[in-house]
Amino acid sequence: MQPMNIPVGAQIMLGAPAEPMPASQSQAIAHAVAEVEGILEAHLPQCYVAEVMPQPAQILVLVLRSPEDAGKVLREISERLPTCLTEGATLDLWPIEPAHPILGEVRGADCQIYAADLPASCKPWWKFWACG
Repeated sequence: MQPMNIPVGAQIMLGAPAEPMPASQSQAIAHAVAEVEGILEAHLPQCYVAEVMPQPAQILVLVLRSPEDAGKVLREISERLPTCLTEGATLDLWPIEPAHPILGEVRGADCQIYAADLPASCKPWWKFWACG
């Protein structure tokens, strides 16, 4: 498990995988992600970055609470993921911030496996009104 290093200006293609990993595996990954503090969302979209990846693959996109959490989160998730994957399998990690411009595209792939429960004090104002 390694963080993806994507050069500035690289074309990134994201979408739902035609052949997603087994549900039991993605559920195990979601459980592992839920145990690591500092992750707001996790997604498993299909990704292809020309000149970076030899072929399209599912990746684990982690939306982090803050950039300062990145080192600790990546270390912890890298320790947990091997038990979720089949022997010899790899999974690229892509940590991003909530304000990252590609997050809308990641969410659009509809491959979210985890969303943190935010305390009421962190909810947007409109959710207070909608909760009646």
